[in-house]
Amino acid sequence: MSKAPVKNDIELQLSETHFFQLLDLIYLGNWMVTACSGVEDEHAQEYTDVEKQMFSHAEPFLEKGPFHMLNSEVMFTEEHEDSLQDIIGEYDNEVFWEALAYRMAKRDVIEQIGPIKEIKNEVFMQIFHREMDYIREFEKNGIKRITIPPLQ
Repeated sequence: MSKAPVKNDIELQLSETHFFQLLDLIYLGNWMVTACSGVEDEHAQEYTDVEKQMFSHAEPFLEKGPFHMLNSEVMFTEEHEDSLQDIIGEYDNEVFWEALAYRMAKRDVIEQIGPIKEIKNEVFMQIFHREMDYIREFEKNGIKRITIPPLQ
């Protein structure tokens, strides 16, 4: 006697507001995954497929929500996508400054103590404190005081 296959579908009960917010999160997450991946990236395509599937459930809300149809697919309106791009822009800005501060701090500490094979706690704390110095500097002055010798 064989068993019937198990179906692993999940059903969620969401308010309209939470459903719209879930789609925002899916859009933002898919943007994160696909922003730097190539067209041929299978992993990114899997996420895009999930996004399309989730957006297809928004069709009954075309009149109520920030959606429209394009090539038979439900998508956010351009205005709503722009509002989500604002969130992405804020994120990108924050990541830029934090990454710059960390990389400059790590460079400074390595110049001070010499090459290291792994970052141990004491070195990590030196990098962290230097990074905080850079973050305070960037918050106060942005890039005004950053100089790079002329490129050759």
